[in-house]
Amino acid sequence: MSQPHLSPEQQPSNQRQIPSMETIGPVVDEVIDIARQKLKHPIKVRLWTWEDREFKVRVKHWYPAGANNRYGYEAIVQYHSDREVVEGFFAERDTETDDLEVLLETEFGRIQDPVEKMRE
Repeated sequence: MSQPHLSPEQQPSNQRQIPSMETIGPVVDEVIDIARQKLKHPIKVRLWTWEDREFKVRVKHWYPAGANNRYGYEAIVQYHSDREVVEGFFAERDTETDDLEVLLETEFGRIQDPVEKMRE
């Protein structure tokens, strides 16, 4: 008898899985490659993974605030598996309050979620 298909939220916690680097690594590499083309260097890469098998990769370059200015800028390339879109942002960050205001937003393409593809 087959088991009913449960969404990740309905699965017992011992059956939830964080996506493996083997599965998501090619997408992470592709996002980093796009960022290397679009952003100045050095870049910082952050990766988030969740038990519901979603993941996000963010690559950014920080333009620090000047000596007489409290605002710095971030150029960001980001991918979140639930949207399957590689997005770009240019944002202003207030270094005193840590508030962030997105000044420009763009799309660099789409990448199919490899975790979702494996479930099909």
